[in-house]
Amino acid sequence: MRLFFSSGCPYAQRTRALLAVLQQPFDSEEVDLANKSPAFLALSPTGAVPLLEDGDFVLFESAVVNEYLAEKYAWADAFPPGARARAQHRLAMKRFDDVVAPLFFRSLRDATAPDAHPTWRREVDYLGARLADAHPRSLLGLHLATFWQRMTWVRPDAQVVQALRAAGGDFLDAAAAQPELLATAPDRETTVRELLKRFG
Repeated sequence: MRLFFSSGCPYAQRTRALLAVLQQPFDSEEVDLANKSPAFLALSPTGAVPLLEDGDFVLFESAVVNEYLAEKYAWADAFPPGARARAQHRLAMKRFDDVVAPLFFRSLRDATAPDAHPTWRREVDYLGARLADAHPRSLLGLHLATFWQRMTWVRPDAQVVQALRAAGGDFLDAAAAQPELLATAPDRETTVRELLKRFG
């Protein structure tokens, strides 16, 4: 099994942390996102990381890769019991990626960005309700923790961060403090500088 990743990428860190949680060995290949190799681009239809190569099976998109790994290795803690609860966790992860995280990064350049998105607080409230019945050491915990690390490093006083803290800060702090998350975290100073350069 081989994982293509970039050390600063929160999406790729999700998968690296999960493989550490699962204690599964894997080969890794770091991708220079500014200069992607032809070999990597031949495997990846999106040119994004993470990309997992499991024998002749290739998979991308961090949420999909992580669900595959959780199912392959029968990780009992991945989701709560019950089809509805699992669906709600999947929806919370998708809405976080589609709305909440991008809104935070937009707000680094424009502090009024959240005000322009009329439903963002409902997204955070929905997420908070899911955290109430979740365990930090779950797919939902891993999914959020890599972004929470970066959010609290870059702008802990941002409106989105404060709303997330009110909705489930204890959960998010516990998820981000797991040994596997800390072991796969990028260098804080470099990450903050790069994020502010890109979004700030």
